[in-house]
Amino acid sequence: MFHNTLNHNMLNNYKHMPTSRLFLLTGLLLVAVVACKSPTRDQQVDPRIQEWLTHYNIDIQDFNPGTTHEIPYRVTREFRISEDDLYASLYIFNADSSMAIDLDSYHLVLEVKEDGRLFSPGREVDMEVGLIDLEQSIRKRMLFCGTPCVFEEAGFHPEGQITVAGFTENDEGFVPALWEIDPKKYTVRLSVAHKVFTANEIRYTSEKRLRHIEFWFEKEPAIQTDIPL
Repeated sequence: MFHNTLNHNMLNNYKHMPTSRLFLLTGLLLVAVVACKSPTRDQQVDPRIQEWLTHYNIDIQDFNPGTTHEIPYRVTREFRISEDDLYASLYIFNADSSMAIDLDSYHLVLEVKEDGRLFSPGREVDMEVGLIDLEQSIRKRMLFCGTPCVFEEAGFHPEGQITVAGFTENDEGFVPALWEIDPKKYTVRLSVAHKVFTANEIRYTSEKRLRHIEFWFEKEPAIQTDIPL
């Protein structure tokens, strides 16, 4: 009875409300609905991640957010960037260069040619994403995966979170994936887009991000389980 009376009173209030005020409330309600539907990551996509999306003709809205999980391992070791570190130019730094993302040193073999240019004769199967803290001189493992995963690009959020872009494999092939990592909480959320790619189509690393490196195995399939060095 009370509920019906309340609804009746609310209806009367709307009937006697000035038209200008009613339009204002309706507009505010629509803005609130739109804001709730828009994913927060769509408001500020890192330029590096956007370049990766554009390369594969993918939109950020194509991804379905998954659930957040704790990172199941915490591998930390002392680390300092030395002058002879061949991977130093490949690290992805944050705005103040206090942190850096390492996508390559774990799996990619690098050597120097006589003319000083870098080349890669091969790589390992497993891949890792490392976070380097230059102020504390440590390196933390954020992601680790075997053949079913490919990590191709990464970027920092202003608040310190990390987005890693790449692919993960399912029964149909390789699907685009975004790993959103919170290093402070040691959590990760995997979001995937329902677009299928073949292994040979995954070429962003060699064609874009590391195009200055000569890959001796670039004529081979992009993902292999055994590449002789």
